[in-house]
Amino acid sequence: MIPVVKQAEPADFDRKVRKLGQTFLNSCPTPKANEWKSHEYWKEINKDLYESYNRVCAYTAEWFPLSTNTISVDHFLPKSKAPHLAYEWDNFRLTTPKTNSRKYTHAIIDPFSIEVGWFVLQIPDCHIVPGDNLNPSIQAKINFTIEKLKLNLDDEHVQRRCDVILDFVKGEISFTHLQRRFPFIANELERLSINDVKTLSKLFKVSIDE
Repeated sequence: MIPVVKQAEPADFDRKVRKLGQTFLNSCPTPKANEWKSHEYWKEINKDLYESYNRVCAYTAEWFPLSTNTISVDHFLPKSKAPHLAYEWDNFRLTTPKTNSRKYTHAIIDPFSIEVGWFVLQIPDCHIVPGDNLNPSIQAKINFTIEKLKLNLDDEHVQRRCDVILDFVKGEISFTHLQRRFPFIANELERLSINDVKTLSKLFKVSIDE
């Protein structure tokens, strides 16, 4: 995860989401799970959320493609616990259905409030761990977040991080591409001062053409 800058809500958000949601909540202040289904007005701004946050998941810091099945609006404070925030733009985080289901109602770290260096990348195993010299309570929450989102337990996540770095080493993608689509990886390579191909090729034991 990397710090995510909160973006302004779309001009038509109030009309398309908030007002409709508030009308529903006025008649049903504490909806049950099945009662939300016909009132998921936040889906009306899926594309706005996607574009506003540069098409990058708030929790994995990875780009994902746009389709009807890829975007998931996560309510950072869950609807079940904070129904009054169910239709508020500032409570939405851009993610994918799989990551959203893993986050569930867990009190993980908010990407809007984390600081640079809280989550760091290990090279060459591509695991994500807490940064150095952190307050023990923050470190514990980072570990909890990593566990619940399965950032290391899901081999697909780990392998993708390694594959992306290897693609950069092989010259198949540029560092600009990394910054745009995998900003966490790009930031970490710069922090570790190993964003050059020669150093990375040695760490990953990959031969490159001189």
